[in-house]
Amino acid sequence: MWIARMYQAERPNTCIISNGFAAMGIAVPGAIAAKHAYPERTVVAATGDNGFLLNSQELETAMRLGTPIVVVIWNDGAYGLIKWKQMERFSRESSVSVTNPDFIGYAQSFGAKGYRVNSAGELGPILRRAIADQTVVVVDCPVDYRENQKLTQRLGGLVCPD
Repeated sequence: MWIARMYQAERPNTCIISNGFAAMGIAVPGAIAAKHAYPERTVVAATGDNGFLLNSQELETAMRLGTPIVVVIWNDGAYGLIKWKQMERFSRESSVSVTNPDFIGYAQSFGAKGYRVNSAGELGPILRRAIADQTVVVVDCPVDYRENQKLTQRLGGLVCPD
């Protein structure tokens, strides 16, 4: 949701989001396809932790094919957006929390690199390093989705300029 609302796409098809059916698990295979379609471009995939796990085995494909992509995992240990909607509608959550693997160790098991973000100020430098690595890189970034409601209220009040 944050990428869809906040990313300033300067050219068509530079931000690909599985909208409509909102299919989870598109980020890693989608990033591999995008990099093969446009090998000269930098490709960064942003995905939730559980969306990542649906097709995370494709890290092997990216490594085997020598496809440098960066995968940023928004890690909240839950199906965050579903949890948020459950809380909004029912004031309780059900069956949305999960136990994640060590994403850095998981990436390294495929020969990829991995970085963990420990503070907001680290994200930019880590992304620059990950892009410069020119290999498959997983960035484990903890998030607090309680900020979603605040963001939605603030952005809902904005009007696009003419």
